Amino acid sequence: MIKSRTCPKCGSKQIAGPHRVAGGGYIRVNLQGFSTATLDSFICSECGYTEFYADKMGLQNIRSKGKFILNPRRGASRVPKRCPSCGAKTRPGSSYCHECATQFN
Repeated sequence: MIKSRTCPKCGSKQIAGPHRVAGGGYIRVNLQGFSTATLDSFICSECGYTEFYADKMGLQNIRSKGKFILNPRRGASRVPKRCPSCGAKTRPGSSYCHECATQFN
């Protein structure tokens, strides 16, 4: 939507944004050690479909401290078969345990 300027749900070209997402405080993506990304939204004024995007500083933080489903920087062979912390079976290509969130190095 941000690049096509068209709503993927209804096809409308009436896209509003960017609008900063805020509440009682800013909504943040949870990263260990520091706050991360402020989110901006783009909203279709016809159907209400909404997409969220992290700001540039947030993207840098996510790249350095984020949890990746399939981590392109690590091969699947480096992932242990079981989590060293909780013993749960791991998923191929994963960079963290889906049970206890332990990161694999």
